[in-house]
Amino acid sequence: MTSFFSICIVWIAVCIGVLYAEGQIAVSAHERSTVVLPCKLKVVSETPYIRWSTDKEVFERSGKESFQGDGYEGRVDVPEDQLHNGDCSLVLKNLTLADKGVYKSYQAVTRVKRSALVREKWELINSVELSVDGKRTFQRRIPEISIPTGDARMNWPHPLVMVLSLLSCFLFR
Repeated sequence: MTSFFSICIVWIAVCIGVLYAEGQIAVSAHERSTVVLPCKLKVVSETPYIRWSTDKEVFERSGKESFQGDGYEGRVDVPEDQLHNGDCSLVLKNLTLADKGVYKSYQAVTRVKRSALVREKWELINSVELSVDGKRTFQRRIPEISIPTGDARMNWPHPLVMVLSLLSCFLFR
């Protein structure tokens, strides 16, 4: 009976952890460097339409057409060939301290109704929190590229998961 309660508590803890786990990725880079904010399309269509934004528009791409937001001109891109392969990662060059913040990527999803009206809906793909460190005291000749690894600071496990797991270990030992 005690093992049943242990399993129930662990199961509830895991479910709560999944519900509360934040999928935001954290990336840090130095001022004047180049950073890649990771993104994978949920659905790869013939002409993917992607948008990156913070509190303002950063970048949009649909096929060969692209738009760079104010302050990002000549510094941002989602390469078209990579986008067709499902990689919608944003390349941000010559970072400034003002570039720090949460960047969100969206994919346009077309909805067709019976009346043949086409509507576009933007679906959130992911969020990336970018932190930018001040100037370095030395310079490198090779530009620095920061690419997050698989452990890019996902907020897991939730503290409640850990508390419930420890509690079940002590109570039902």
